[in-house]
Amino acid sequence: MNYQEMSDEQIEFAVSDALGIPRGDKWCSDWAETGPIIEKHKISVIHDCMAEPQDGGCWMARPTYAYEHVKARSDNPLRAAMVVFLMMKGGE
Repeated sequence: MNYQEMSDEQIEFAVSDALGIPRGDKWCSDWAETGPIIEKHKISVIHDCMAEPQDGGCWMARPTYAYEHVKARSDNPLRAAMVVFLMMKGGE
């Protein structure tokens, strides 16, 4: 699945589906909703101050443990984290 081509809304729907809950949460814009997922699944979110436009965004997310091939970049740290969550759930 190519998450880069998906809108924030599509990512949010996919996260809700993966969690088995009704759609409607703002996973890409609400720290209060997204923070517990980031914490529970040990997703690290870091700012790359050296990022260039072709890098895909200045925020990078990746699992803290294992899943070495899993990472996502975005200008939105929550979106990057939710893409990693979906990848960890088997979407890529």
